[in-house]
Amino acid sequence: MKYLYLLFIVSIGACLLDVRPAQAQALDAFSTKKGVTMNGSLSTSTTAYAAHGIESRRDPFAWYVNGNININLFGYDMPFSFSYSNQGKNYSQPFNQFRFAPSYKWARLYVGNTSMNFSNYTLAGHMFNGVGVELTPPKWHISAMYGTLLKAVPFDVLSPESYSRASFERKGQGLKVAYENEGNTYGVSFFHAKDDASSLPYIPDDATITPRENVAIAFNVRQTLIQHIFVDLEYSVSALNRDVRGEKNAFDSSRGTSNLLSHFLSPTNNTRYFDAIQAGLGYNGSFYTLQLRYERVAPDYVTLGAYNVVNDMRNITVAPTFKLFNGKVNLSANAGMQVNNLDNSKNSEAKRWVVNGNANVSAGQHWVLNGGYSNFSNYTRVRPQIDPYFNNPLDTLDFYQVNNTYNGMVMYHTGNKERQQAITFNASYQYASDRSSNDSTGPVLSKFFTSNLSYVYTLPPKDLTMSASVNYYKNSAAGLSTTFVGPGVNVNKLFLEKTLRTGVSAVYNITEATSTLGEGLKTTTNSTLFNTGLNINYSPKSRQSETTTDSEGKRKFFNKQSHTIGANISWVLRGATANQRGYNELTSTLNYTYSF
Repeated sequence: MKYLYLLFIVSIGACLLDVRPAQAQALDAFSTKKGVTMNGSLSTSTTAYAAHGIESRRDPFAWYVNGNININLFGYDMPFSFSYSNQGKNYSQPFNQFRFAPSYKWARLYVGNTSMNFSNYTLAGHMFNGVGVELTPPKWHISAMYGTLLKAVPFDVLSPESYSRASFERKGQGLKVAYENEGNTYGVSFFHAKDDASSLPYIPDDATITPRENVAIAFNVRQTLIQHIFVDLEYSVSALNRDVRGEKNAFDSSRGTSNLLSHFLSPTNNTRYFDAIQAGLGYNGSFYTLQLRYERVAPDYVTLGAYNVVNDMRNITVAPTFKLFNGKVNLSANAGMQVNNLDNSKNSEAKRWVVNGNANVSAGQHWVLNGGYSNFSNYTRVRPQIDPYFNNPLDTLDFYQVNNTYNGMVMYHTGNKERQQAITFNASYQYASDRSSNDSTGPVLSKFFTSNLSYVYTLPPKDLTMSASVNYYKNSAAGLSTTFVGPGVNVNKLFLEKTLRTGVSAVYNITEATSTLGEGLKTTTNSTLFNTGLNINYSPKSRQSETTTDSEGKRKFFNKQSHTIGANISWVLRGATANQRGYNELTSTLNYTYSF
């Protein structure tokens, strides 16, 4: 990886040449007079659970320990975080972890479990355990990382679940360099990851995993062409070796020609290449913005630096926005078309039309209104498998699906320092229709209606807040209709000069489900659910460590200290139905937090 290291050294040198004044200023900020201080928090909690009438849906006891600590060493911030739990044994990637991220001015170092983002198609938020650095001096952004993306998880012949959890140890490294000046940006990012084929001592013959290697490079540009008009472009290329144990090939196995990526990845017969492009053209007006965007991601595009990449997609959208009446009215819309099966390798292809709009209105001092509409439509044309010995009269199938959603919100609020009130109504209606070319009975409709009416009454001088709400949902699909309705109340009160916080809540729901079994034959099932909870948190007023400085004017190691003790109890009671007996669940949590 000598090219990677050389590029990193050159980039650091360019930054130092460009930001000498800023660097001197940063060194001036370093001073022993600031001393050493530390702040953060340590918290622990325990949860107990019991169920009657059903099997337990979680462990009867669990405990957690979390910590966030920041040490300021003569002006340098060095944050550190960790978490530990007895639940970690249930994860192939253990829950127990730590993170150390010291920073000073425009430099930050990452040590431990962390994540970084270079681009959507190279390194995109994947967790790793290792080291990373971010340098953001004026006009520059430089990031680099190295670490373990996946730990080796061996197979267990006695546990069939191990086949889905097993993985090779995966190491990764990357670099991103970007330059920005007056809104124009030019950048390049590089990412490389490789599995250690020897990290698993035993691989069953029927296992499907293979050690892989990946190289991904992305180039991005954002440029203002003329006043108010800008263009941005990002192009990414990813090379994936699906099995590093394959026979080495000095040439690209899929194209038969040498390529630049072969300097970082040894091609084999299992090596494949993909690309992705994002481009946009926009205009910024005085009260509106208009953007036209194009995105294309090749089928099977993969980068080992992202958990999921939506591929085999071409998307064209236009998105206008408007700000009217000094920002009191905001309108936005988005319309476009998305298609898949770009290489014609699938047996079906789909076209998706997307139209949505949203409006926000602030009418006077008391009213706020919001409304939106979206229309998602899918068109799928199913193509048959090629069979020369069978002539299927139903050799094509056109399938349409339309989802329409309407939503709205109206809020009225009034009051003063002594008394405040607010009434809010939310509603949403959605219907989806499915229809195929061979269906003569008409489309199948699914309807969903949700609504909520809430009232909040607050007395600030008494630190008292009370609220009540009513929820109503109605869903109907083929052969099944469900109605859900129920009230809820919530009361919160502060005591002891706002150091003791208490809250009581209760919700009661009634559900009616009607299913159609045949002509004129219907069955109705009613069920009830009652949920109540109590929350108590006590936090004495944080005290100063006498003063923030001692008699000699030096800063104290701890500035503020506080303690918080909390408890939560939740009880759920499910009423019995014709098909299921009633049950109840009790969950209680006790937690303690020390902040300093």
